[in-house]
Amino acid sequence: MYAGPHAATCNSTQVNVTSRHLRAAALAAVVAFALFFGVPRPAQAFLDKTRFVAHLGVAYFCFHHWVLKPYEEHRFDAGAPHRISTIVKGGVALLFAVHEVRVAERIAHTSPDPLLHRLDGGVTALIASFAVIGTRFKNGQFSPDDVKGLETATSAVGADAAAGGAPIKDVPVAVPGG
Repeated sequence: MYAGPHAATCNSTQVNVTSRHLRAAALAAVVAFALFFGVPRPAQAFLDKTRFVAHLGVAYFCFHHWVLKPYEEHRFDAGAPHRISTIVKGGVALLFAVHEVRVAERIAHTSPDPLLHRLDGGVTALIASFAVIGTRFKNGQFSPDDVKGLETATSAVGADAAAGGAPIKDVPVAVPGG
């Protein structure tokens, strides 16, 4: 069987093509490995102050507009029109606010930022105040002193944040049914 002069060339070409494919695959694997493990990832502290202030702003909005404002307008008082729905909306807003404050506390606790570490204690006290009011709301006990205490704790955290250069402002959030 005569293979002719092209047979050797074909075998040689096949070997060259195969080795080129192997080199290309190896190079692609190295590049992929380098891209996956070598690209710097954003720091965990990226925008910590912004995230912290945004979460507390949402919590403050919920507290201010769905609890404090109705309280000041005496809409929680016995005999007030729509009292039950106002209390339910306030309770839902407090639950959401507690969630947002806990997220902000987690950010402050894990952040390397010194300002957020200073605010962490005040935020923890704020969570405790929310917990007290939540427990009393669940038991049907509502005290005006609770709202005043929560307002004091909220104002203290807000003042500390503003003094550190990160003022907390209302961030409007739509609450269903409101």
